[in-house]
Amino acid sequence: MLRSAPRPPLSDFRCFDTLDVDEAREIVARNFCSHRLERMSAADRFNACQNRVDGTHVSLNYIRYGADVTIDPGELSDFFLIQIPIAGTADVRNGTRSVQSTTSMGVVLNPDRHTTMRWHAGCEQVLVQIERSYVAEIATRMTGLGVNTIRFDPGLDLRRAAVSVWAKRLRGLFGAAASGQVFREPDDPRQQQLEEALVTSLLDAQTSTVSHIVGDRVTGATPAILKRAVAFINDGFDRDISLLDICSFAGTTPRNLQMVFKRELGCSPMEKLQDIRLKFARHLLLSSSGNLSVSEIAERSGQRHAGRFSQAYKARYGETPRDTLHRRRFC
Repeated sequence: MLRSAPRPPLSDFRCFDTLDVDEAREIVARNFCSHRLERMSAADRFNACQNRVDGTHVSLNYIRYGADVTIDPGELSDFFLIQIPIAGTADVRNGTRSVQSTTSMGVVLNPDRHTTMRWHAGCEQVLVQIERSYVAEIATRMTGLGVNTIRFDPGLDLRRAAVSVWAKRLRGLFGAAASGQVFREPDDPRQQQLEEALVTSLLDAQTSTVSHIVGDRVTGATPAILKRAVAFINDGFDRDISLLDICSFAGTTPRNLQMVFKRELGCSPMEKLQDIRLKFARHLLLSSSGNLSVSEIAERSGQRHAGRFSQAYKARYGETPRDTLHRRRFC
């Protein structure tokens, strides 16, 4: 993705360059989180380095250890970490998923899943650290729904067209940071726009617990009546709301609202309400760690009849809510 020679990325923004394992562990911990760092062989030459620039919600990094090492940070808690080798390979486990990371397969570390890694000798990586709360904020703005628990598929396949486009954006960001164009002033409006674009495009490109929702966005050209109605549905889908409730908020008649929805979205307002309820239920099912039952998820998504919810969910997604819950795809 980014060349490691003749100079590593962000070489003018050096955090450390050391032959000492403890020093490397201590400084990396300051920038990320506490972790175990152990050499796998005394024969390898340990030669660690980190380069880093900090933005408002995003940081860009380059790290190498030289030697074959294992790293155990546990749960990252407060941030997502995207790692892409530019040389060598790494074996990464995040939650129940394992990824062999190469120059064509990066990894997204979900902050609420336990992580262990082995960076093989000669591995060099670029890393993107993104605040967990910022990803949730952007996802909420994209979907109109409160989606606080987000998990990505850990395997970031750079050969996929959408991910390749995102990686190209990231390359440009590294280049702009290296030349001092960005990552200088955290409050710079351009910096904030670039960070937002990076996270938005990541949510669009990489499979996650909100992938089935983020593509369903109301555009700027949408009629105001429809925008108000959809906003009302997004805010109140978990409550018992009627067509008249939606019309009252949107400021129009039931007949006119039905016509606008059918023309712009191809469905009725109440069909849209059910669509949002099913999508939010799927998000909860995909992101559940076993702490919620199907009936609780149905209730939280505004479904008052468990049997009808299961039938509608299976008709939409080809599997029952229980099937989705038990697959634990993002755990």
